[in-house]
Amino acid sequence: MSEQIKSLLKSLSVLEFLGQFPNGASLQTIAKQTGMTKSSAHRILSTYESAGYVTQLSSGRDYRLTMKLLHVGQVALNSDVTGFVKPYLTQLLDVINETVNFLAFDGDNILFKDKLEPSNASFRTRTYIGLHSPAYCSAAGKCFLAFASDQIREAYWQRNHNTMRQLTENTILEKGAFFQELERVRERGFAIDDEENEAGISCVAIPVFNKDGMPIYAISVSSLTPKMARLGFDSLAETIAKTAKLIEAKLF
Repeated sequence: MSEQIKSLLKSLSVLEFLGQFPNGASLQTIAKQTGMTKSSAHRILSTYESAGYVTQLSSGRDYRLTMKLLHVGQVALNSDVTGFVKPYLTQLLDVINETVNFLAFDGDNILFKDKLEPSNASFRTRTYIGLHSPAYCSAAGKCFLAFASDQIREAYWQRNHNTMRQLTENTILEKGAFFQELERVRERGFAIDDEENEAGISCVAIPVFNKDGMPIYAISVSSLTPKMARLGFDSLAETIAKTAKLIEAKLF
């Protein structure tokens, strides 16, 4: 076995070990249980942390896996999830007759896995299947971050705040305001994009949770802001939530 393969296997053993400790494990514990030196374990953990797969609960203390790795695993388990959820999304489209999106979290972005539009739509959004879009200015992205831990939220902010852009006058770029928005999403159970990504377009999103209560996917509905206001965000969220519950019951 080559040294490169041995090194890779050692690195993977760290991820597998952390998978047994949802509340985190110390560097000393990780090194001891995986048979590594502390310096080797720290080097591997630092690499994973810089890539967003591992985070420290506080400076110099326990390490834990992030949602990024969990989503990678969930995608592998549900590689055909788009085909599975299509009938549910189609039913939702028939009920609300507005653009329906099915999204996953991919690193620090949202990924459009499916998109259904009314045949008589008066406008078309610029999104498309396969599009990666920033999480901070989207309803779906807020869903994922709102139900993540404080540590994951903080790590996301530290990695991304320098590249966040003022896409519209409503884009939230101040940390305190952004985190308060995430708390509101968590409290009411749904997120809103109030023209934060594109002027004139609003969106409401509901998370789709796995059996561990983690938001693995999101369902969102987009339309022109005046029409969304007439339909009512709360009413739309209630309708979308019914679809999300059906998917959760069958998928997880």
